Amino acid sequence: MSDIVWAINPNRDHLRDLTQRMRHFSSDILAGRNIEFRFEALDTGRDVRLGADLRRQIFLIFKEAVNNIARHSGCSRAEIEFRADRDSISLTVRDDGRGFDRAQAGNGHGMLSMRARAKELSALLEIESAAGQGTTVSLRVPLGRSRYIGGKKVPA
Repeated sequence: MSDIVWAINPNRDHLRDLTQRMRHFSSDILAGRNIEFRFEALDTGRDVRLGADLRRQIFLIFKEAVNNIARHSGCSRAEIEFRADRDSISLTVRDDGRGFDRAQAGNGHGMLSMRARAKELSALLEIESAAGQGTTVSLRVPLGRSRYIGGKKVPA
């Protein structure tokens, strides 16, 4: 319920609010599983306003990636990098776990959901993994001179 309240709160439409929410979530989930992690946020202190839908979609992709680490990876360490520049927001979530063979893993509901959310944002989502090699989820959301409202890109 707190995610819903946070997602629709217009007072939380800044990049720094999203960064703070991501830090807290990753700490709660990964520390609770004794997974050592590093969360690095670069240039996220700027006063960048994000629409509720954009912020929500990025956060839900992030949550799925972190939950997958906690549930499936068997890792001991994870790294999260979140950065913003004037043209895009980038997120990388990486673990040193067991990984998986993408050809045999199929596309579970979580992966399909992440892909659908990324498509809605016109974002690039890459999931790299191999058995015994860990997994990396990379998301790049274009910003440019546009904003996302209701999943549609509109001029700022």
